[in-house]
Amino acid sequence: MKFIVIILAGLLIPQIAAADSPTPRDPTEELYSRKCSSCHTIGKGKRVGPDLSGVHTRRDASWLRRFIAEPSSMLNTDGDARALLREFNGVRMPDLGLNDKEAADMVALIKRCSGEVCDLAPSFTPATTATEADFARGRALFDGTERTKSGGPPCVACHTVDVLGGGIYEGGSLAKDLSHVFARLGDEGLDAALRQPPFAVMNKIFVDHPLEGDEVFALRAFFYDANRWDGDQAAATPFILVAVIIALIVLILLNAAWSRRLRGVRKPLIEKSELTR
Repeated sequence: MKFIVIILAGLLIPQIAAADSPTPRDPTEELYSRKCSSCHTIGKGKRVGPDLSGVHTRRDASWLRRFIAEPSSMLNTDGDARALLREFNGVRMPDLGLNDKEAADMVALIKRCSGEVCDLAPSFTPATTATEADFARGRALFDGTERTKSGGPPCVACHTVDVLGGGIYEGGSLAKDLSHVFARLGDEGLDAALRQPPFAVMNKIFVDHPLEGDEVFALRAFFYDANRWDGDQAAATPFILVAVIIALIVLILLNAAWSRRLRGVRKPLIEKSELTR
């Protein structure tokens, strides 16, 4: 009897373990989440670049494959590609190092996920769960007080960010002010952009100095905190302005009423004075 139990356990335990283990992600979906999700969605709106939902109906497959495989060349020579460049504020899609098969697989993925819901976002912990320690570490990584594990340059070398209560981190002018980057890209978009920078110069710098997952989270926390404080300040400003305006109006009305009261008292006194002369 004991022998039979051992045999059954040997047969069932691997099956139970297999059922509990996560299903491996499709390789092309994983590639998309790493290489494309920082700039594009499929059906969730624009990010840095266009929403790719239904793009296979607007461009032929060969054009899409070429654009995915060699965007730099296409942006220099193709009229439609250059029109997209103008539409999206001159932000150039960097070469992602994809071969012809990967580019073709990406076109097939876009076509499939335009018609069905696909989970293409990289897994991450929302920045809204961050602690004060996470905010502080992100600030240190931004200004270079703490170096990244791969030895990459600090964000402040190229970027500026305004943090209420923490001052303005005035960095280099090579790239954008990041005070509102969390609002612009969203938590998922920012996560993907930090893991796989979509911008040409940043991509070249960080290809050999990638950020670790915990560093990405800390920086997202810092940008979330900066955006959160800025939002609180912006929300408070109208109330302060309204209060100042109301106070001024009240002072003007009181002054007018007081002046009239004095004139009402003064006039009879003047008239009486003239009669007694």
